[in-house]
Amino acid sequence: MQRLLEALKHDDLVSLRKLLDAGIDPNQDVLVGQEYDIDEPDEVPLLFYVISHDVSIDAISMLVDAGMDITYKTREGVGAVDIAIKSHREDVLRLCLDRGMDIASSERRSGMTPVILAASFGDVEMVKFLLENGSSLSERDKNGFGAMDYAIRLGHKKMVEFLEKQETS
Repeated sequence: MQRLLEALKHDDLVSLRKLLDAGIDPNQDVLVGQEYDIDEPDEVPLLFYVISHDVSIDAISMLVDAGMDITYKTREGVGAVDIAIKSHREDVLRLCLDRGMDIASSERRSGMTPVILAASFGDVEMVKFLLENGSSLSERDKNGFGAMDYAIRLGHKKMVEFLEKQETS
């Protein structure tokens, strides 16, 4: 696993290809926190690790081509789309689209949709991208809150201005 992480960290696609050809499992978990001597490090799916650690889209594509399950979701319904939004990775959302995934809907237990999540992070460009690819500002989570509600509650003034313009157009 350490050789895989090193190849990903350095964007060494040649080494990554060799490891994948040798049969390394692209769906394994990564232990996060060991480097800090934590008693119980977290296990994170490699998929989430590569998205959140800014691994190149070429390396991520190579992993997906080698069998990484880009559709994987946790028990709470969190998946690649959610991690890409949180990590401001529009390139990963494009990859998801290219692989036939619906980036507008969510299976999160909370009912928080991708556009609501992007609004909660104040990411105007991500919200624009999601709206261009099937999301709607009329979506609500299980508590009845939408993108505007989260933008207001979290103090994202630019997001609120953008959403107000969307509502009037």
